[in-house]
Amino acid sequence: MLPVNTVGDVPVVAVASGKGGVGKTSVAVSLARDLVARGRRVGLLDADLYGPDVPRMLGIRRDAPAESVQVAAAPGSRYAAIEAVAVDGLKVASVGFLLGREQGFAAAAPFAELLLGRLIRQTVWGALDVLVVDLPPGTGDVQTALLRLSDRVAVILVATPDEVAHLDTGRTVAVLRQADAEILGGVANMAYLTCPDCGAETALHAPAPADRTIWALGVPKLARLPFRPATPISPEDIRPATHAVTAYLDR
Repeated sequence: MLPVNTVGDVPVVAVASGKGGVGKTSVAVSLARDLVARGRRVGLLDADLYGPDVPRMLGIRRDAPAESVQVAAAPGSRYAAIEAVAVDGLKVASVGFLLGREQGFAAAAPFAELLLGRLIRQTVWGALDVLVVDLPPGTGDVQTALLRLSDRVAVILVATPDEVAHLDTGRTVAVLRQADAEILGGVANMAYLTCPDCGAETALHAPAPADRTIWALGVPKLARLPFRPATPISPEDIRPATHAVTAYLDR
């Protein structure tokens, strides 16, 4: 039986967004990888229980379907421990490792919270400096459960430049502030496309009015990232967010 190593007092950095399709998971994976490159011991938790994409982005998949998923296990029992998957220097946990590629997780909110708690507390993480958590979009049960399950949570927000993304993410800001979660800053993702010939930038979205952005709410803009089809976010592009997380960890 595997020993269970809970995250304990390990700082949690959640990557969140108000709406889907803004590249949040790409930011979470790139941030985690860059933290590893800078010498940090990093766990990466895919907390998007209903749409886990971290395994796919790391080139991992489970083809065999699962007959069931155990959402809770008594501490110390033979079924309690979940072994983290080691990839690219990361320790990774995801519901995507518990289900087949074509299966989905469908359960009421209390069961989702139980599974999230199990992934956090009963995964064999080993020694960690930080746990990066890729949250599902919005302000639902998984987000509020994470805030209850950990005493030290900071957040990186991700939004595309359009007004709807900022409107929805503004709601996330309100919920996080109500819960006293620290917002380290935001990433403007897929902000522009660079011409490969002349280097000119072309905006991909009609930008939100300045007074309707999360920046107007006092969220620091950490990075403005280009859209590069089929190319991961580069370490240089994500580095300002990495610096913000590093400063948070070094307090």
